[in-house]
Amino acid sequence: MRERIGQLLQSRFSRDTIWLVAAQAVLMISGFGINFLIGKSQGADALGVFNQALAFYTILSTFFALGLNNTITKKVSEGQRSSAELQEILNTNLAITFLASSTLSALVVMIALKCPHVFSSDELARVVYIPMLALPFFNLNKNFGAYFTGMRMQKRFAIQRILRWVIIVAYVTFAVLTQKSAQFTLWCFITAELTVFLVNLILMWNRLFTRVRQSVVADNLKFGMKTYIAELISVLNSSMDVILIGYFLTNAETGVYSFIVYFVKTLHIFPGIMMQNFSPIISKSWVSGQMEELKKRMLSIRKLNSAVVTFQLLALVVMYPIITIYIKQEFNSTLWLFLLAACGAYVYALISWSGSMLIMTGKLNENIFRTLLIILLSATCTLVCSHFMKLYGACLAYSINGIIAFIATRTFIKKSLQISVI
Repeated sequence: MRERIGQLLQSRFSRDTIWLVAAQAVLMISGFGINFLIGKSQGADALGVFNQALAFYTILSTFFALGLNNTITKKVSEGQRSSAELQEILNTNLAITFLASSTLSALVVMIALKCPHVFSSDELARVVYIPMLALPFFNLNKNFGAYFTGMRMQKRFAIQRILRWVIIVAYVTFAVLTQKSAQFTLWCFITAELTVFLVNLILMWNRLFTRVRQSVVADNLKFGMKTYIAELISVLNSSMDVILIGYFLTNAETGVYSFIVYFVKTLHIFPGIMMQNFSPIISKSWVSGQMEELKKRMLSIRKLNSAVVTFQLLALVVMYPIITIYIKQEFNSTLWLFLLAACGAYVYALISWSGSMLIMTGKLNENIFRTLLIILLSATCTLVCSHFMKLYGACLAYSINGIIAFIATRTFIKKSLQISVI
């Protein structure tokens, strides 16, 4: 056993995976802690508002990022540029990102303060501007993280993620213990992102402040915008449901739904780790024409992912009813809704690790069509089901949407790359 562990740790891919698993474990525990603490102390109403604000934060962060983080990962991971060129790419993207994110975040804050009727409830309108203040720093940190990923510095990427979520959960815990309002709780994002940004600034100081050339700006934006639409649609698909159902369900029902879906979404954590670690390998293998090596790696990842996701689903089925015993009454008796939502999520989790393959192989148009098809079908399903069947319909739609994503992802990769992911 000791020898096998030693052999495992000799592989860079395995070491990187361990670090990413650790980071995702912190994220999962932190996310559970946040949902549990807010749900238990403030109820489903407050949890619904918090998670709706978080959904806006997640979607708009991608909208304001302009796809530049994908540019960094793609160009850095190819291994064909000098250190000076890589620094130039990073600095250019940081400058563009800060300018775009700051401007657009300020616009959203003005809309929230001046036109609160745009949002699904007055409670949401009063607090949604707070996380917007953190968006410029979040997107700067996203660029640093993309650089770490491209350089296969997954340990540093993982530490950045761990630091962020430790700060957020510590802040939320303090807010709950001192009986602060939901408005105060949402300041956790600016606290976390500003701290992470300062740490990245210190770590990367010697690689910053190089020249920014107009040609590099144009080239980075050109590639970034090609991936931008697909990434935005993908994030919309993963977070928009909470916003959409907010217009048909009460804040309390939205809180119950977001609590259920939080646990269901943990099925995508390990596939996300695989995708994060596998993306630079896809890019390099595709550029160098090492297709057999790529297929061999995919087979190993597919088997490992299937085993882990299946085990996790079984664990969640046992844990969920136990957890809901210790929370407010409105969360009890929701096991059947959880099982309904989990069915489709499990199906998609079997292949969601392959989600970056079209981007990393340069099949950008195909990826846009894939994600656009998924979100159009998913949004329609969510709107129709939640309108007519309320909370049950929202959970049913989540399950159906997972199956839609599975079929679309498998079909587009098979057709575009002549590679099967299942």
